[in-house]
Amino acid sequence: MSDSNIPPDKPLHRLKTGAFSRRLELSKLGLRYGSRALRQNLRERISGDDDEALAKRRENIDFFVNELGRLKGSVVKIGQMMATYGDYMMPPEVAEALHNLEDNTPPMAWTVIEKALHKELGAEALLALDIDRQPLAAASLGQVHRARLRATGEQLCIKVQYPGVEETIDADFNAVLRLLKVSRLLSSTRNLDDWFGDIRLLLHKEVDYEQERRDLDFVGTSLAADERFVVPKSYPEFSTRRVLTMSYEAADSVNSAAVANLPQARRDRLGSAVLDVFLTELFTWRRMQTDPNFGNFRVRIDPSGDRDQLLLLDFGAMRMLPDEFANEFCAMMVAAYQRDSAAFLQKSISLGFMKAHFPQAVLDNFVDIGIDIAEPLRTPDAHVPACAVNAHGQYHWRQSGLPKRIAKRAVAASISKYFALPPKDFLYVMRKLMGIYALISLFDAQFTADTALLKYLPAASPPPER
Repeated sequence: MSDSNIPPDKPLHRLKTGAFSRRLELSKLGLRYGSRALRQNLRERISGDDDEALAKRRENIDFFVNELGRLKGSVVKIGQMMATYGDYMMPPEVAEALHNLEDNTPPMAWTVIEKALHKELGAEALLALDIDRQPLAAASLGQVHRARLRATGEQLCIKVQYPGVEETIDADFNAVLRLLKVSRLLSSTRNLDDWFGDIRLLLHKEVDYEQERRDLDFVGTSLAADERFVVPKSYPEFSTRRVLTMSYEAADSVNSAAVANLPQARRDRLGSAVLDVFLTELFTWRRMQTDPNFGNFRVRIDPSGDRDQLLLLDFGAMRMLPDEFANEFCAMMVAAYQRDSAAFLQKSISLGFMKAHFPQAVLDNFVDIGIDIAEPLRTPDAHVPACAVNAHGQYHWRQSGLPKRIAKRAVAASISKYFALPPKDFLYVMRKLMGIYALISLFDAQFTADTALLKYLPAASPPPER
């Protein structure tokens, strides 16, 4: 869990985890939103002003999401996950509003956390730890406390799940999904039910701290020889399904002034490391930390040189990529990298994004957009706009405006009319890729990544000169 600002509210002594009480709160919210929507519908019929109607619809949706956020617990996390993975499944104004859900749950009182730790670890284990009662971070599903191992002085972080949270997930998920459908903020189709069922499983995985510890250990072992990365060490003897203890690793936020003020070459190195770990996840591990949140990365600044390190955090959203999908998607990325339009189109049809009978203009536009996504991985050439290249011929990630250019072309091409609901794994990987691009832009890194893909797929030849 990443650091967050602890709100000044009084600590909670319990969450409303009873199924009846939470269903009641969600039902009340549905009634309040429904009455607002009904009044707005009547106004629309009378005024006929489309712009005003859209503005009021957005206002009503914002009201709905703000009220949803007040329920805390897994409801907030469910809304956030729906926003993260729901752009293809819900109206854009709904997804945009859900993105604004804030994880601002007040921390639980220490008496509650201490009781949970006793239940999970036992009194003898707790005697070995000196735990700070003031939480380091608090979120919707749990909170983090600093601690010290008394025998050695090792500095630790203890992630504690709130009592009862795991038991509310299914009831909360069903209630939120039902509410979105009843409120007509989300259509009801079998494909969508399958999609959200997968998100439900992902949420259950996120509260399984034993699995998160195994994923943490896998990444730590895999990157142990790469000095660019720091991964916390886990402490199995102080970990359970609901408690995860790991080493405390001091580092700066990626948004900090200290990181922004690093020399250009050092920020370039950090950006390159971010891209490399993504490609390693995709091409080598075939498992990926799918949460693109900036809080899952921090920077350990080297005070005496330029060997800054990237701290990787929070592996609750680690996901295995099926071999069949990974093989096809990797081939698709290589085709985009090589500007091989025919191969890219073939893979997009194979993966189900496009259909061979679609209008040729739609297919061509889809291919062009896909090839543009791989633009940063190629040596800047005539196909790359001048804004994306610095004075030294390197790719300028922040100034490239790539996400906006891609979005604009997609809208202009009306691809959304034809674009099929993609495989779930595709959406997870693309969300992560766009998050990686955004993080590199945040560093204002400027580097050419034309050899990055070759490093992970030696058989790939460089893009042809054109």
